[in-house]
Amino acid sequence: MLEFTCEGALVEDHSLEKDNQRDEFARLFAKHDRWLYAYLVTLLGNSAHAEDVFQEVCVVLWREYEQFELGSDFVKWVAVVAHNQVRKFRRQKKHAGFQVNEVAFDLLAAEGVRRADLFDCRRDALRGCLSKLSAADRSLVQQCYEERKVNFKATAQRLGRSENTVYKALNRIRRVLQECINRTLVSEGLG
Repeated sequence: MLEFTCEGALVEDHSLEKDNQRDEFARLFAKHDRWLYAYLVTLLGNSAHAEDVFQEVCVVLWREYEQFELGSDFVKWVAVVAHNQVRKFRRQKKHAGFQVNEVAFDLLAAEGVRRADLFDCRRDALRGCLSKLSAADRSLVQQCYEERKVNFKATAQRLGRSENTVYKALNRIRRVLQECINRTLVSEGLG
């Protein structure tokens, strides 16, 4: 038979609170992980380096997630962690090639954080614009981009179309989407 004590109840409540904090942190991370990766690419100028640093940033974020105060600015908190990890990476790779000077690096970092909300708005606008495409265009986009690596040749073969035809169709769709996103952002006062 189990007995619950006041102390046990407090431990249980604290555990539930920690679970809720972890869950909310996970939701925030999932919402901003693409922005974080794009931010790192901007700071490092290299997607392979950004991937390496992204992994390190994730380790630090999850190790220190309890330090994040729910309700505060998640993007700014993550940006500080990312900025520190990029600085560490740059120190380690100092002699490995071209490096942006510290002033330019800090300006890029600040601009990336400032534009985080715009990134989310553009992603939301993209979703809306994708829904406005014809079923055939939307299907083509899904088939070409459902995997990480775009393979026009495989998609063209599946569709019984030439690679060039698929490539041209995607370029047309990208232009339509870009124009739609820009119109959406301007109409919302963000463009």
